[in-house]
Amino acid sequence: MDRNLKIFLIAVITLSFISQFLSFKNDLVSLINIITNLAAFLGLLYASIYAKKVYPHLYLTLILLSAGQFFSFVGDLTWFILESILLQSPFPSVADVFYLLYYPLFAAGIFTVPVRRYSDVKSLIDLLIILVASASAAWVFLVKPTVLAGGNPMYVLVAVLYIVGDLLILFMIMDLIINKMGNFRSRTIYIFLASIALLLTADISFTYQTITGIYAKGTFQDLFWAFSYIILLVAVNEFFNEDWNMPTYLTRKSSVVTYIPYAFLVLFYILTAYSLIETDAKNSPELLLSLGIIIVLFVVRQHLSMRENTILLNEVDNERERAENYLEVAGSLIMVLDENSRVKLINSRGLEILECKRGDVEGKNWFMVFVPPEDRNWREGLYKKKISSGEGGYYLTGNIITCKGNRKTVAWHVRFLRENGEFMGSIISGEDITEVERTRKALEMSEKRYREIFELAPSPIISLEDDLTIRDCNNRTESVLGYRKDDLEGRDLRELIHPEDSGEDVEGIRRLIKADGDVIYGNLKLTHAGDELILIVEDQTDTIRSLREKELLLREIHHRVKNNLQIISSLLSIQERKLESEELSRLLRESRDRIRSIALVHEHLYRSTDLTTIRISDYLLNLISKISQGQVEKGSLRIRTDIDDIEFNLETSLPIGLIVNELVSNSLKHSGAENITVALKGVDGMFELVVSDDGVGVESPDALEKAGSMGWHLVNALANQLDAEMKVEAKKGLTVTLRFRELGYIKRY
Repeated sequence: MDRNLKIFLIAVITLSFISQFLSFKNDLVSLINIITNLAAFLGLLYASIYAKKVYPHLYLTLILLSAGQFFSFVGDLTWFILESILLQSPFPSVADVFYLLYYPLFAAGIFTVPVRRYSDVKSLIDLLIILVASASAAWVFLVKPTVLAGGNPMYVLVAVLYIVGDLLILFMIMDLIINKMGNFRSRTIYIFLASIALLLTADISFTYQTITGIYAKGTFQDLFWAFSYIILLVAVNEFFNEDWNMPTYLTRKSSVVTYIPYAFLVLFYILTAYSLIETDAKNSPELLLSLGIIIVLFVVRQHLSMRENTILLNEVDNERERAENYLEVAGSLIMVLDENSRVKLINSRGLEILECKRGDVEGKNWFMVFVPPEDRNWREGLYKKKISSGEGGYYLTGNIITCKGNRKTVAWHVRFLRENGEFMGSIISGEDITEVERTRKALEMSEKRYREIFELAPSPIISLEDDLTIRDCNNRTESVLGYRKDDLEGRDLRELIHPEDSGEDVEGIRRLIKADGDVIYGNLKLTHAGDELILIVEDQTDTIRSLREKELLLREIHHRVKNNLQIISSLLSIQERKLESEELSRLLRESRDRIRSIALVHEHLYRSTDLTTIRISDYLLNLISKISQGQVEKGSLRIRTDIDDIEFNLETSLPIGLIVNELVSNSLKHSGAENITVALKGVDGMFELVVSDDGVGVESPDALEKAGSMGWHLVNALANQLDAEMKVEAKKGLTVTLRFRELGYIKRY
């Protein structure tokens, strides 16, 4: 039970107990009834909403019960307002209208409970017995005293309608129990019936006490309504714990249901006796008439029972015919052999399997005619051995020869027939599994071919559980990894992977530890095959080692290119010192700086991890540092950089380095700037390089073109190589902006 519901129940029961010791207990009891009635209505309403989505067949029932409970709640609320707040008489009043609407709606909800109905003449008579007994008792003890008491006709009419409403719900409950509940098992329904039974008890008790003038307000009896609402709320809670798409039905009706009419008969007898004693037989005509009707109904019921017994006896005579019909419609071969192994009876399916007519089978010795000669001796010997051992039967799969000479494979189930311990024959059922056997053999051949492919595969193949436990492996695994198959089975695959390469994902290039401790490189590929994982290991050891050797060779090439460029730079420096012309010295110095920029690219490639890309920020910072050495006096000029952490290939890095070299060198030598800025950013899917200074600048961008310097022509050529958009601004110094995309890398090896 839900925790909140338990707390609510405990609180209501505790408050109900306390209310009996308070002076204002009548108002408090009324409030308890209102609260519990509202809770029951809300529970039914929530169940209706839930059923509309999950159990549509229950929606009508629950919505009718909810509607009835709603009017009951409104009736309680109206009664409380009239009696306790407005200090008016609540009976008869508008509250009675709401109460009376409750009965037909709730009765309709009970009637529409969608469970299997078992209506028959006996059930109808049982219901009539209950109706006559309860209606007679209600007339004598409730309706008649109310009518004879006289008074306001409206008062009498409303009181009688309450009694009729209770009888209506009682009759619907009996219909539910007798015609539906006899074979149905449901905790929800049982608890629901208990709540209605308590509600009817409270109604009948209230009506009787009111008629006899012994009713007292706010007593424990008034709490019966609240308790019935609480039980109804428990039934709603239980509703969510049952699967109403698969209701549970019993194989036979509960015996309790059969005796319900007897219970009403006993009740009627007790009330009759009480009435005769208390009223001095004044009501005896009505009661005796009712009793006579009930007795007649019971006689009719007993007659029907005797008639049913006669029908059952007649059905016994037809049992053999029905059994034979069942044999004919059976989907399996069914036959009966006598004590001499001759066929006494065989069904149509059996003739179909044997490809025979009935006359070709019945009376023939089964083993001599239909069992293949090579199997005849051992099959007949097994049959006789099982008979002599006293066993009840056995299973067997064996071949038969049909009347057309075809061979078929049949799965047999043999049961021996004995009377008083004496063998009388056997009943045999068989399933034609010829195609199943062919399929099985084809699967075996397929598995054999799969096994051969598995074992002869050129790569190691390992079968794994979902948790990477090794189930099986092929022979190639042993030759590559050095483990025997028995050593690998049951081990975790991750134990074979080098600790530095282990992780959640085992696929990809991984180092595998061989049985002798050596390490190989394997490309691991996982795939699902049915209920297992298949791991294919491609030995990449030679390939990776070859790549490592090539990588070392490439690094050595880059290193030597860098060294050669540095040698050229050094030679130019030596040549520069021997020149007397300042102009020639300047040209050699600029060429030397350009060569140094190119050499720096190869130095960074040599140090790079993949030999194809350069971290541009490290490269440019290193380049700017070398350019500015000896030219920037401390405190007189600052070079600021703002470069994103980007990696470029060689095709892009070299032009950028040469452009930065030319522009920064120009700013250092000719601009007289105090601040130089180099920025490289990614902007809108492109890259933007900005080199600016706050020096003297130029008159206009065209002046740079007219100057015809080697450096500016080189910048233009490199910008075209990058396919860059170049923008030059000559205000407050010089700013050069290039927007470009990374050039495609051309593989050279």
